[in-house]
Parts: sequence; structure tokens; C-alpha cells
Amino acid sequence: MHEAEQDYPVTKKSVYDLNVGDGVCEILRNGEVLHTSDDLYKTIFNLQWLMHKEALGGITDRIRIHAGCGEWEGKRFIIVGDKGAGKTTLMITLLLAGFRVVGDELVLVKEGKALPFPRRFNIKQESTRLLTQMTELLETLPYNMTYYNHKMYSLSPQDLGREWKIDEGEVRAVFYLVPNHGGETRIEECPKFLMVNRVMPMSFLSENDDHMKISRLCRMIDRAECHTIYIGGLEEAVSGLQEKLSVI
Repeated sequence: MHEAEQDYPVTKKSVYDLNVGDGVCEILRNGEVLHTSDDLYKTIFNLQWLMHKEALGGITDRIRIHAGCGEWEGKRFIIVGDKGAGKTTLMITLLLAGFRVVGDELVLVKEGKALPFPRRFNIKQESTRLLTQMTELLETLPYNMTYYNHKMYSLSPQDLGREWKIDEGEVRAVFYLVPNHGGETRIEECPKFLMVNRVMPMSFLSENDDHMKISRLCRMIDRAECHTIYIGGLEEAVSGLQEKLSVI
């Protein structure tokens, strides 16, 4: 399975094991049992959650934002949106169109620079109808089953022959994604105060210092171009983003 290259220093290592036998699933970390269940799919979900929780637990100086992250012509941008708005589908479409895409879920921001969290992209089964270019590839990708008995595919940019390097870059633009299924795609300038209001609920600093994210978010957004994407067609979104980013 492909792994991302990254410049962020390794500060801690843990070994996770998944044991399955006699109808029982166990998750162990460094030999200690953390979770026991008779449900394999639930256990796999919990394994991912535990690993991400530990990885993020040591990062307290960066704001976590639920967002995709990419670049066009060397200009880094993030795309924020509610759960189910279509961020992953859009980010993969951008990847296929030649954008550099490094994350679809989480970015870590500090002093106006975004560092994507190295997690493979999760593609919902119901979204695959919009990614017709990937029909054959999807059959080769690993997947997990959701609680709704649908497949959740796991994709790395390297599966598409693209670079996947986790590095830090200045946020030049922030886009907020609004579904407009069946309608036209349009990109409109977004007032910065409104963008702060939109991004705030999707960000987190730490249990003790979360209130301090307000000034940091305001500074990042104040220095970036801010736009709302009302997304109908994916191809129109690609060309619209290319146009906006080319003139920044």
C-alpha cells in the first residue's frame, strides 16, 4: 500500500496489531489490548480512529481544519465544506485534472501555512458514479464496509500515478463548498468575516487552547483570497478553480 512522503519529523512510534480469530477481533497497541469486538468492520473503523487520535494528540500548536488541500500553479488552497458536501469527490476530480492534491479531509494550520494530515482518501460507494474515469481502478483498491453496508474505498494519489508528498505551504486561497446538485456551478467572492464564520465550526486547536484559534484563523483568512463554490457540475468547478487560482 502506498504511503505519503513527508518532511514532518517523527516524534513517536507505536505498533498496532489487529488479531482476528474464533469470531473475536482485537486491537493491540505496543502489545496492550485496546479494543475487543465480534464486529470486524467496526473494529477496523476503531483501529483507524485510534491511530489518528494518537497521531494528532501530539500536535497541539496547529489548528485542525476539516478541509481538502491542493495546489494549482504552485498556489496552495484549502476547500472547506460540511460533511457530505462533496469535498472528496471534488478533490479527486481536481487530482485527475492535473492539480496537485495532497489531502481530502484534514489540514493542520500554523501561521498561515497548511500542512495536510497524511491520510488516504475515503471514497463513498455512492460517489463512484461521479468518478467514471476511475471505474477500473476502483476494483483494485482496498475498501471497508460502512454501517450502511456500502463500500468505502481507500485511495492514495500514488494509485493514480501522482506525487503524494506531505509538505507545508502558505494558504493563498480558501474556498467554501456549497452543493448545488442539478444546478450550475459558480464561484463567487466571499466576505472574509463570513468565511471566518464558516470555517470556525470546522476547526479545532486543543482542549485547553481552542479559544485561541479565533485570532489565528482570522489572520490566515485575512491574507487569503476567499470564495464560495456553488457546485453543480464537476468539470465546471475544475475550470472555475483554475481560472481563480491563475490570477492570484
